[in-house]
Amino acid sequence: MNKTEVIQRIIDKIKGRSYLEIGVDYARNFFAIKALQKVAVDPTFTFTKENKKKWRSKNWYNWLARYYEITSDEYFARKKPRKRFDVIFVDGLHNYEQSLRDIINSLNCLHKKGVIVMHDCNPPHAAAAHPANSIKQASELNVPGWTGEWCGDVWKTICYLRSQRKDLQVFVLDCDYGLGIVTRGEADSYLDLNEEEINKMTYKDLASNRKSFLNLKDETYIDEFIQNIRPIKRTKFPW
Repeated sequence: MNKTEVIQRIIDKIKGRSYLEIGVDYARNFFAIKALQKVAVDPTFTFTKENKKKWRSKNWYNWLARYYEITSDEYFARKKPRKRFDVIFVDGLHNYEQSLRDIINSLNCLHKKGVIVMHDCNPPHAAAAHPANSIKQASELNVPGWTGEWCGDVWKTICYLRSQRKDLQVFVLDCDYGLGIVTRGEADSYLDLNEEEINKMTYKDLASNRKSFLNLKDETYIDEFIQNIRPIKRTKFPW
């Protein structure tokens, strides 16, 4: 199961109309998603005009999509979205500080019954979890065991949310490098970690406590999650 399938299943179940994606890159995921209002944010779009045109014919929802070639911080600061997004996918810079900031900003513009999905929460090995400011920088560090897979230390954001935000339900699906799922609601379990402890943690800590730190669920758990979430009820057109 991959990120596109998980995101689309959530959108379909809650009858989501608005979708925000932070960190679009080649837009393979973004172009495939079917939602009435889609917003793409990335400081550097790497997809071609030809590919964008092709996807318009394959998925008509792309005709209505909006694109912001700026950082996520700029987007949230300048655009100050008044609209509440139903589903937000966070796949921007793969480090703890930025991913946490993206999640906090996303929560501020998420529908009260909306869902956040975050990529790269479960790095498969130490090299993939190495902190860096870009995949280019990570590849140039000559980290032992480097394979080109890079999740960074996004996993620490899951630890932070599960320690500091008891008003959120957070878990990670064990598929596609770890798909973090965040919704509002009282946490069913949480971690007893402070910010200093999280800052000092390394991949060794994650490897020893992977399931408990991440609230890691088998990918089949998505069926139970989908079954328990409810469609968003609307009293008027979303915009």
